[in-house]
Amino acid sequence: MFADHVITIAGKIFVLTGHDLLMASFSLISGLVFWLALYFSRKRVVVLKRSSSLDQLIFEVSRVADALERIANRPADRSIASAMKRQQPPLPPLQRESKGVLYSMFGR
Repeated sequence: MFADHVITIAGKIFVLTGHDLLMASFSLISGLVFWLALYFSRKRVVVLKRSSSLDQLIFEVSRVADALERIANRPADRSIASAMKRQQPPLPPLQRESKGVLYSMFGR
């Protein structure tokens, strides 16, 4: 079949058999064919046309983005204060204080 080839590089000896050369050339040729097939294949381009649903979606998302920007631009103290006011239950109406002291040991 093929004869063995001996290559010496920097004092190291490499022996290439006929099978090694056959497999290397097969890999190189198949890689080249695959690359050429990809390089010269038709380029496919997808074109999306605008639709009314896409326009509506863009409008809604832009509204959400504007609202988030407004919230982000407000000072943090105001937003924390308003959140605390919303979470606190309303205070009961004030009652008149009694003149006596409850549970007093003198009974006053």
